[in-house]
Amino acid sequence: MRIRGKEKVPGLLEAAKPLLHDSGDGPLVIPSGYERLYLEVGCGRGGFLSTCALRNPEAFFVGLDKYTPIVARAASLAMEKGLTNVRILDLDVERAVGILPIGAFNAIFLNFSDPWPRRRNAIKRLTHPRLLQIFSDFLAPGARLEMKTDNASLFAYSIEMLEASGWTLQSVTKALPDTPAPGEEGQFRYIQTEYEQRFRALGIPIGHLIATPPGH
Repeated sequence: MRIRGKEKVPGLLEAAKPLLHDSGDGPLVIPSGYERLYLEVGCGRGGFLSTCALRNPEAFFVGLDKYTPIVARAASLAMEKGLTNVRILDLDVERAVGILPIGAFNAIFLNFSDPWPRRRNAIKRLTHPRLLQIFSDFLAPGARLEMKTDNASLFAYSIEMLEASGWTLQSVTKALPDTPAPGEEGQFRYIQTEYEQRFRALGIPIGHLIATPPGH
């Protein structure tokens, strides 16, 4: 991944320190008083996360990303927007076990995850069964996983893995509209990431699904 302006990263991290959580400090403690808790895995530059947090001040949002320069930019964006209901961690999801609370999240979002197209790399996909089990553990009863992607192969693989792992597909949309249907204006699925805006401009359809884990 090519990232411009790496020399700015230390300053961005320092300025955004109130919104960052270092895994070396132990488990993330969620501030009290929030009605719902959400997690975005692979939050990128933070456009989706910050927009969600801005529109839903009664909820708390956690973002994970394993690229430090990207984490710096995501946290910096949240700081610019004056958000306090966001925490961002420089972690991949497996290292987040023991850091994030179990059985607490109302939804987990996977937005335009790396497709890892080569078959030998399938184990790295975020919808591989070993990671689906982690997501299941993080979700509260009745909670859901939401996924958006431009990659048709990853979308098909994800559906297959979810079903094989006992998840229930609540909805599957191969071409998500770019504007909400009447009555769906508040749905998270219509908040566009930076990648989504780029793909839509190229006419690439966006797949979206909602799934619930077994036993939830």
